[in-house]
Amino acid sequence: MIASGPSLAVSARAALVATLVVAVSCAAPEEASERRPGEGGGTFDADSVAAIDAALGEFDVQGSPGAAVMVTDSGEVVFEKGYGYTDVSGSEALGRATPFRLGSVTKQFTTMAIMILAERGALGYDDPAMETLPEIGRFGPEITIRHLMTHTSGLPDYYEVLDDRLEAPSVDEDPLFTTVDAVATYLDWGELEAVPGEQYEYSNPAYELLALIVERASGQTYAQFLSENIFTPAGMTTAVVRDRPDVKIPGRAIGYYAKDGEWMEDDDHVLNWMVGAGGVYASLDDMRMWDQALANNAIVSAKTLAEAYSPMTLNDGSTSWYGFGWRISEDRQTVGHGGSWVGFRTKFVRSLSTGVSLIILANASIDDEKTEAVAQAVPEVRDLGGV
Repeated sequence: MIASGPSLAVSARAALVATLVVAVSCAAPEEASERRPGEGGGTFDADSVAAIDAALGEFDVQGSPGAAVMVTDSGEVVFEKGYGYTDVSGSEALGRATPFRLGSVTKQFTTMAIMILAERGALGYDDPAMETLPEIGRFGPEITIRHLMTHTSGLPDYYEVLDDRLEAPSVDEDPLFTTVDAVATYLDWGELEAVPGEQYEYSNPAYELLALIVERASGQTYAQFLSENIFTPAGMTTAVVRDRPDVKIPGRAIGYYAKDGEWMEDDDHVLNWMVGAGGVYASLDDMRMWDQALANNAIVSAKTLAEAYSPMTLNDGSTSWYGFGWRISEDRQTVGHGGSWVGFRTKFVRSLSTGVSLIILANASIDDEKTEAVAQAVPEVRDLGGV
């Protein structure tokens, strides 16, 4: 995981040239510059700019973290602006090249890796997951890779167990706890909470299992596979998987949360090195290139992407509006995902019918009302504004 903003008649679009692209701001915002909307004919306008400024303007002060926002129309940037700074020192403003932790927006890269491997014949969506993952063998062969991608596996969530185990006195203060360590929890803990395919239940562990499937099916680490097969072909020059503390990311945003009127750093976590459900850092520019790679079928075929954007049919014939790492609007015209981890909040929504996309990357634990207000300013993605 919108009310419609102002809409323009086709005959009036020629008059709407100004105020569509806003330069990334620092403490004092720059004036809007002129650019025509892209070929998709989106309805983003001056009122849209004002709505985004109203939602995020409070972060545009010295010493505050905040958010960077971009709206594209058929690949052309029609709005971009940064509100706040990479850290509370206020030395570097957030901008289009600032890498942010994506949180669960990472899931679409995990499923893309699975789709690449499927196109190469290395696996099938309906293969039993236990064939690659003996860690879940005791749950039986009914759980498929498709179930993991669509949050319908029925696996229990092990995060509370991980917290308890990592807080035990025998555990080092700062262990490098990895995806392999997390998934090993299933060797001796938990029972299925539902029959696979019976119901949708959002599952981060399922995506950590998928990351291990990528590694074992490809013979590469998750980070290597994404870099070579997704980031580089898409032109995502600063995107990276941070799966170890020694992975340095120049200029990256630091995460924060607000407490008693002050910003408190919220960036480090003992589970930061687990990947699949999260772990990717990327900038607005990276996400713009990702959006275009998807639009141009540059990584996998249109047929493969169509399945990724299709809802899951549950065992009883009902529909779950989640595909392969994407939430899907009921008219199937809009797809997207949100992310939240430590002090980061993210959102990426795409209109398949108009070519308009919205990217929000925040390094402050801003509330959902603010990101929802930003999404409301982009009418083409309103159906999934709250992802």
